[in-house]
Amino acid sequence: MKQITFMLGSAPYGGQDVDTVLGIADAALKRGHQVTIVGSGDGTYGFLKDQRASGAPHAGKGFAALAEQGAQIDL
Repeated sequence: MKQITFMLGSAPYGGQDVDTVLGIADAALKRGHQVTIVGSGDGTYGFLKDQRASGAPHAGKGFAALAEQGAQIDL
């Protein structure tokens, strides 16, 4: 088992960074690795409960699902 830490500093709907972190973190958790996601600066907006852009995946729900799987979320 490995410890994987993601540093997320970009806004949730300004590009593909959040989608990439969600996908890789989900895959890592499913393989039994420990995952920590650190939000900094604009990256913290992806963790807001009702933050969502029309037509885009819901970042807050994605991070909540990762936390339920055992990911540690640090802001």
